[in-house]
Amino acid sequence: MPTHPLRAADLYHTGIVVDGVDAWKARLSEVAGYRWTETMSADLPVRLADGGDRVLNLRYAYSLDAPHIELVQEIPGTPWTAAAHLATHHLGYFCDDLATTSKRLAEAGFALEACAVIDGEPSVFAYHLAPSGIRIEIVDRTRIPDLAAYLRSKTPR
Repeated sequence: MPTHPLRAADLYHTGIVVDGVDAWKARLSEVAGYRWTETMSADLPVRLADGGDRVLNLRYAYSLDAPHIELVQEIPGTPWTAAAHLATHHLGYFCDDLATTSKRLAEAGFALEACAVIDGEPSVFAYHLAPSGIRIEIVDRTRIPDLAAYLRSKTPR
């Protein structure tokens, strides 16, 4: 039986890059009743596919309602660029071994596009892109061991 780089059961969100996280939170709440975490922000060192390392301010929010949506603020000139018609940006999966999963995705034809870097090594998350345009984000499960608790902790009070 073949082993796969990912498990379908580990899919936990669909990401959409938008031109304004807070505006889209309000809009999706209006049309679909979504409830959201606070809009979070982190300055993270990121390695891009061209080999360049940059510190990027990533702004994002998750829906509290499943299936979970992640809204990510657009950063022009990076993989976090909004599509003309707000198409799905990525499918987000938890993984147990970021380095190994990343390597196996690359071997399966999903080129490494970007990853967070800590102490010079890929860490936290990585984006992989297939030639067809399908993008997968893998996230180290130890960063969010309990998704429900994480979402509750990020809910505005």
